[in-house]
Amino acid sequence: MLDQHGISTIIIASIFFLILTFSTLFLLMSGFLGYNLSVNEQMKIEQERAQEKIVLTELGLNPENQTYITYVRINNTGTIQVRIRAIYETNRTMTVFLSDPSTYMNTYIDPNRQLRITPPPNATYITRFQPSAKLTLITERGTKTSDFEGVVIYGPSKPPQPYDPTRYYIGPLELMFTAFYYQRIDGQTGVLDPTDYWHPGWNIAKSYGYVAWNITVRNIDIRNITINSYSSFTIVPNESPPSDERTWYLEPVNATDNTQYLVTGQIEYIVYKWSFPTAPSVKAQQIYSVATRCLVFLTFYGLFHEADGKTTTYAQTIPFEAAITVL
Repeated sequence: MLDQHGISTIIIASIFFLILTFSTLFLLMSGFLGYNLSVNEQMKIEQERAQEKIVLTELGLNPENQTYITYVRINNTGTIQVRIRAIYETNRTMTVFLSDPSTYMNTYIDPNRQLRITPPPNATYITRFQPSAKLTLITERGTKTSDFEGVVIYGPSKPPQPYDPTRYYIGPLELMFTAFYYQRIDGQTGVLDPTDYWHPGWNIAKSYGYVAWNITVRNIDIRNITINSYSSFTIVPNESPPSDERTWYLEPVNATDNTQYLVTGQIEYIVYKWSFPTAPSVKAQQIYSVATRCLVFLTFYGLFHEADGKTTTYAQTIPFEAAITVL
């Protein structure tokens, strides 16, 4: 017969085993319930995100020189309330976080409503306007809307009307491919080097330095056109290195408002020099220091002058037929 001490030990061991078993079951059940709750919460977020749809519809520029974005307008075209939590800007080389507007204003947008996002406190603008940069806004659930700043401001480019299918052109400006040149310039002032001259532009020596590009166009639209300092000449390498594209911006003929006037039917010369749209501190742009072949794109921004005296926005991109070779 077991003595009383032996029975007590068995009972204590059994109780301990039962406690351990129930504790394990409790932990397993808690983990399962927590996992199930987490999955349900994630499914709920995904279902709500599927109902979100936002659209970047408008950018406001400062009226003085239209250099800065002073507000952003977002439309909620989905079926659920959204909250804007982040604004990013992507340029040629990087993506930059601009702000979380919900930290300084109410950014909830009900369905079929719109929101005008303004700069943070003590700031006069959201970011500097760059037509080739892309602006992205993100909701709290991760839904995005993005577009190029130039497209939102100026709209997509359209061919002139009526369109003549017997001629090759894209939009109102016709590029003269045979009249295309470059010349060395001063890196600070942009003044043409008097010891150099205009060379044919299809081949250029590497490390040639700071250069200006000279293209020839004809305005084949029935309206006169004014192009602004955001109009640009961009080369994109086909090989790596180099890995960065480079852009030269317009040298304005009219220094008062940094524009150039293109009369309908006339052949005009357009010069590009600057690494950023012309400003007091802007510097010239230079060619690559390594050999490469580059695609070329011309982008124009400005205004049409209508017959009734009014103006309408103008934007156009012209790809070159061949590549520039950096020797």
